[in-house]
Amino acid sequence: MTPKALINAFRIDRTGKGTALSGDEFATSFPSAGEGEYLWVHLDWMEPGVAALLTEKAGLEASIVETLATRGTRPTVLFYDHGYSMNLRGVNLNKESDPADMISVRIWCSDKLVITLRNQHMRAFEDIRASIAEGTAPTSSDDFVLTLAERLIFRIDAEIRTIEENLDDLEDEIEEVPETKTLPLRLKTADMRHRLSRLRRHIAPQRDALAKFFDQKPTWEDKIHKRRARTLTDRVTRLVEELDSLRERIQIANDSLMAVETERMNRTMYWLTVIAGLFLPISFVTGLLGVNVGGIPAADNTWGFWGVSIILALLVGLEVWLFKKMRLI
Repeated sequence: MTPKALINAFRIDRTGKGTALSGDEFATSFPSAGEGEYLWVHLDWMEPGVAALLTEKAGLEASIVETLATRGTRPTVLFYDHGYSMNLRGVNLNKESDPADMISVRIWCSDKLVITLRNQHMRAFEDIRASIAEGTAPTSSDDFVLTLAERLIFRIDAEIRTIEENLDDLEDEIEEVPETKTLPLRLKTADMRHRLSRLRRHIAPQRDALAKFFDQKPTWEDKIHKRRARTLTDRVTRLVEELDSLRERIQIANDSLMAVETERMNRTMYWLTVIAGLFLPISFVTGLLGVNVGGIPAADNTWGFWGVSIILALLVGLEVWLFKKMRLI
């Protein structure tokens, strides 16, 4: 295992106080946790040697390690005789990153051991490290997992609130947008819809994973933890429903923009048709008089051109009168 693989490790007791562990203490095996304590080991699963560390020193089965260290995992929870593994997702709040590109968080939890793995920086772990520094860390392994899930969901909720506010502003812009300025708003709606689709792609399975965690976890150390799991499941379910609602609102906004564009196009085509209708008889007359054959009336008359022009002007006036009477213009 490379030195970068171990991000941090703490021994945490029932009072919420944590003691930092160094990498040297993992040289031969995982440190042990005393009575009323558990270990939190935080790893970067992209670093080499992490799988071997989990198998050889943590004593995890190869199938469990494969679940924890596989790329492209979706949120899920799997129960074993001596613990459970859980994969969750959190929004990506790193610089120059799109929050919708959600980061995978992998967790192994047993009575005295919590192992977390990530491949990018996540603020949820900063929150837990801050609570350890304040002496208010989660007091048990189940408490730790629930706290981590709550911090992930808190930031997902904040990201959805941001999208909702942007959509509110967009809807206000649509009401006042000129007909010729709809394209930038169409691009905004497409971007929002794409972000929501990527968020829902991970949050919906996360809802199912947390529901399974609540329903199928064999034992709970504290009934409060079970109620927290239930509340967390309901909260994620609400987020999925809000995502669906926002997608519908974006579709309505996009339909409104399309209606504006369609109306402008139809009006343009209408006036082109009216203009073409006005000039059709004139084109016919001028085309008829322009044929290169003998016998064209007034061909040798010096007033012939002005006479034809007056006739064409009267014809246009007649057409305009007819179009108005037919309410075409």
